[in-house]
Amino acid sequence: MKKVIGALIVLHSISFIGVLILRVWDIYLISVDKIINRGYTIGLLSALIVILIIAYGAFFSSNGKGYNNKIGTMHIQSCKKK
Repeated sequence: MKKVIGALIVLHSISFIGVLILRVWDIYLISVDKIINRGYTIGLLSALIVILIIAYGAFFSSNGKGYNNKIGTMHIQSCKKK
């Protein structure tokens, strides 16, 4: 996943630099305002994904707590009476 995110960042950077180089020659493919708005949108979506990952980890992090490797099933500790 890190490689995919890294590749997307590199492609986005190369495309932004390409647009800036074309602006030197007065060639306008896309406005800078649209690029900035898309950057804000990507940033907000990234922040939302991070928040969702943190929330998922906080609420569902102990799924394998009662897992028994010898039997291969889940055992609920509170139901056992000794």
